[in-house]
Amino acid sequence: MTDIDIPFNRVSIGARERAYVTEALLSDRLSGDGSFTRRSTEWLERMLGVPKVLLTTSCTHALELSAILLHVGMGDEVIVPSFAFVSTANAFLVRGGRPKFVDIRPDTLNIDETKIEGAITSRTKAIVLLHYGGVACEMDAVLEVARRYGIAIVEDNAHGLFASSGGRQLGTFGCLA
Repeated sequence: MTDIDIPFNRVSIGARERAYVTEALLSDRLSGDGSFTRRSTEWLERMLGVPKVLLTTSCTHALELSAILLHVGMGDEVIVPSFAFVSTANAFLVRGGRPKFVDIRPDTLNIDETKIEGAITSRTKAIVLLHYGGVACEMDAVLEVARRYGIAIVEDNAHGLFASSGGRQLGTFGCLA
């Protein structure tokens, strides 16, 4: 048997990438709100047709910001899909929230929208959705339940940039109920 080295990923560096790296290194700011952050933000706002984009270093940080903005605290419950990266639940757990796991659909690997309502209690603060693999959750059904109970929706759309549902970009459905 022969050992075969199959790389996980390969870096592709062309002339534009070299120019951008050089530009960044020669700038006065390598992190934070530098020119590349501004350019990326403006581009995403244009491409997504949204009024404001806030870039974070990771989806984990975006979820943690969501927990802070929703004032998730001790005893608050947050509905999360049973199949997701650990940060999806941890972002709320570290603020004192209690994750309530809801099963996923075998056909999409998204949260099963028919099981969300059964997980809601008087302590439910938010429903966290993961659009797994860029496949949209059943947004009409989820939005209807969230509105009926006055519960916020948080979208983990790390998998679905530029994917849409019903003509609307994923990641733009989140609401404060």
